[in-house]
Amino acid sequence: MAKYLARIFLRINFKKLFIHYERPVPDNTAVIYTANHPTAFLDPVILGAFTKRPTHFIVRGDIFKGKLVLAALRGLKMLPIFRFRDGYANLKNNQATMETVYNKLAEKKCVLVLAEGETKHEKRLRPIQKGTARMAFGTWESYGDLDIQIIPVGVNYTDADQIRSQVMVEFGAPIHLSDYRETHQENPRKAIKQLTDRIQKEMRALIIHIEDSEDEPWVNRFLDIERNQLHQANYPMVSKDNTLWKLEYYTVEKINARSKEERLALKDQVTAYDATLAKYNVVDEGIEEAKANGLWRILLLIVGFLPFLVGFIFNYLPFAFAENLAKQKVKKIEFYASVRFGAGMFGYVIYFLILLIIALFVGNPWVIGFILLVPFFGYIAMRYLELFQAWKAGRAFQSLGEKQQLEIIAEREALLKAV
Repeated sequence: MAKYLARIFLRINFKKLFIHYERPVPDNTAVIYTANHPTAFLDPVILGAFTKRPTHFIVRGDIFKGKLVLAALRGLKMLPIFRFRDGYANLKNNQATMETVYNKLAEKKCVLVLAEGETKHEKRLRPIQKGTARMAFGTWESYGDLDIQIIPVGVNYTDADQIRSQVMVEFGAPIHLSDYRETHQENPRKAIKQLTDRIQKEMRALIIHIEDSEDEPWVNRFLDIERNQLHQANYPMVSKDNTLWKLEYYTVEKINARSKEERLALKDQVTAYDATLAKYNVVDEGIEEAKANGLWRILLLIVGFLPFLVGFIFNYLPFAFAENLAKQKVKKIEFYASVRFGAGMFGYVIYFLILLIIALFVGNPWVIGFILLVPFFGYIAMRYLELFQAWKAGRAFQSLGEKQQLEIIAEREALLKAV
């Protein structure tokens, strides 16, 4: 149930989800997914929701506090792993978790490891920890020479902390543990290091990785501009296509390959272009949206206003609650989107059930029917706001004189060609 609920709310949280597999995941083989970890809980939620096979998750042990929380997390197939900072007494509990993992892999189940060992809000792969390799070889030592495949995963967000952004998940080709059989028999430590290095290399090829952290703000802005020129279909909301990932991956690789001086020059171009936009009080999205503006958009905005108003009024409360909770309680950006998503999902379910109970108490079929349609109206309201913002951006650009429009377009094209 939780998996299907997460799928619904992920489609609301993200404008588009791209889930691409290099090869199909085998049905009857032990699998260890190794993923990067740019957000606190969204990464495992996305992977758990959109992997075909049930998956067990290795997560931070310090969140396993209280009987209710413990029962809920275990019900969601989450297994605790403790760190040195969690205290020596807790570290002893890791052995029980490892025994559980070995058992799950021996039963040909799937396990997800967030291989960097900690969460960091950045577009960059950090050093992979040796825990995944130790886990795989530990299963061999406990249950014999099993067929275990390690599948590297890259989770790439356009803007991880922003609602209605996009996420691109790349599942790579499997690494067969059997490739390291002889090395492990001769020298287990060497095998662990070789496998960890291999995982690092394979994951690096799946992650949009900005090499220099100082470049990240302006490179992200460049990617926004590049993305705005694409004509992406809104549906399906979950796509197997990885065209956007390829575009952004290779763009960033080309930027990484530039010298420091060349990157600074690109940064200056981005800054200058944004200054031009600010001078004319327009946004980059408006250039493409102006091409799409027409009578049909105005008609949609007129016809859709009443459904938007109904959807906005009856769906505002749970989403405002989630946003405010995240702003007030979250201190680290890595947890912001996760808390907002979790509070929004569970808050909305409770809110909808309360509305439904009230409607059932009233007993009027029309009231019950309307309440059942409240989520649908909420989705219409969200799409209406996006359409209005697109129309507004396009209208602002259209209102400029031809000379100003051509100046902006020329500067934009020069910037995009510079990479």
